[in-house]
Amino acid sequence: MKTVGAFFLVLFIAVQFYRPNQNDGDPIDGADFLTAESVPPLVADIFQRSCYDCHSEHTDYAWYDNITPLSWYVDKKIIRAKRSLNFSKWGAFEPWQRRLFLQGAIMYDIDTGRMPPKSYLALHPEAEISKQEKEAIATWLSTVDMMKE
Repeated sequence: MKTVGAFFLVLFIAVQFYRPNQNDGDPIDGADFLTAESVPPLVADIFQRSCYDCHSEHTDYAWYDNITPLSWYVDKKIIRAKRSLNFSKWGAFEPWQRRLFLQGAIMYDIDTGRMPPKSYLALHPEAEISKQEKEAIATWLSTVDMMKE
């Protein structure tokens, strides 16, 4: 029995040395959502706190995000999130894609509680978006000029 326990301990330690690429890319000048859309500071803070860890090219990892196999799960979630919306590459989206996000998708996901996901909020309670913050986002989104393209 000790041999089996020792084997799994060694295996657990060994897999700690395998780490997929972390999400710590460099921002693309002028392409970031917060810059390209002139997001007001309050709304920018909400997006950075609640969205950017998964939906941008840079994640602020907590210590536990680096423990395998949790790190694999976190990396998979980030890859999926960036595939649906990557705020760091906002400027690369077609105008119709930006309109789609700004005119409905972003607010819908926040209003319905889809974003940020409950699994993320469990470990990052500071990312929760209050009712007042949702109202601030909605108010700002209603003022974004969709015709500037």
